[in-house]
Amino acid sequence: MTHRYQDWPSPCRNLLMTAFAAVIAAIFVYLVLLQPKWKILQETRDDFTRTEKKLKESPWPRDSERLQTMLANYQKIIGNNKQSGLKNYSDEILKQATSLFNDKINNEYGNAALFINKASQIEYKDQYDRMHSTFQNQKLYLDQFIFGMDESTVEPDKFKMLLKVWTAEKLVSLALEHQLKICEDRTVKTGSHNQYYAAKISVLPERSYLLDEKDKAPYLLEFPVRLTVRGSMENFLAFTAAMQSAPVFLPMIQMEMLTDTSPASRVSDEEGNMYFNQLEVTVVCSSFYRPTTEQSKAYRKQSLPILPPGA
Repeated sequence: MTHRYQDWPSPCRNLLMTAFAAVIAAIFVYLVLLQPKWKILQETRDDFTRTEKKLKESPWPRDSERLQTMLANYQKIIGNNKQSGLKNYSDEILKQATSLFNDKINNEYGNAALFINKASQIEYKDQYDRMHSTFQNQKLYLDQFIFGMDESTVEPDKFKMLLKVWTAEKLVSLALEHQLKICEDRTVKTGSHNQYYAAKISVLPERSYLLDEKDKAPYLLEFPVRLTVRGSMENFLAFTAAMQSAPVFLPMIQMEMLTDTSPASRVSDEEGNMYFNQLEVTVVCSSFYRPTTEQSKAYRKQSLPILPPGA
């Protein structure tokens, strides 16, 4: 005979309700507390298994004491603010590579931060006019089409315009100092009456290097200049050596070399062998500038492309 729930004794009904409540509570505890913990445990075990597998496959020892010893040795090699090492060496090299115009900046502006803040269009025009006049005295005639800049050039960061002019001046000065002739572009004439052939001197767009995509200011600026020269191999080699002789740092990043095969360029060595000693070489050389932390506060750009090493 079946008994209805209402006919059950009160203690039995209470016991059944308590059992139902206990089951519901257990399910709730499992879903809210135990299941997330169990999931975290499983993920932790999986991570541990993957890490353990990597450690087994890696050449590194699994002995913590040996690892601590190795870490101390590597930290000693890398160095820090108090101890010399690769980090200090790297900082020193970068400092030397970006200090070409430091004396000029300090003499004319007082310090690098003022240089970035105070460089103006008027100063750029003055520097450009001086360079233009100096080049003309050396029978070198600039054409904006080739050179890529003129006295009316305007861009937001005036200090970069000055660095471009100084880089071109320094490179041309070194070439002439080593008896190299600056070549002319026979397809382009310049001057007030188009009476001169334009010199093959070009200022290329600067390159900005970032450490992180979120950076608003570059940690390094590169200013490349293209120059075509003619001369002997001996003089050209002396020129290339001078470009990386302290305090000058204008490394060559591109080069194209042609040999003059005309009879006038033929030379005989001691054994009577003939060779061509006159070369026409187009080089792209760069100066580098590194804004410091203080300078970077004055120099902000909304977005800059990240360039790979050697780009």
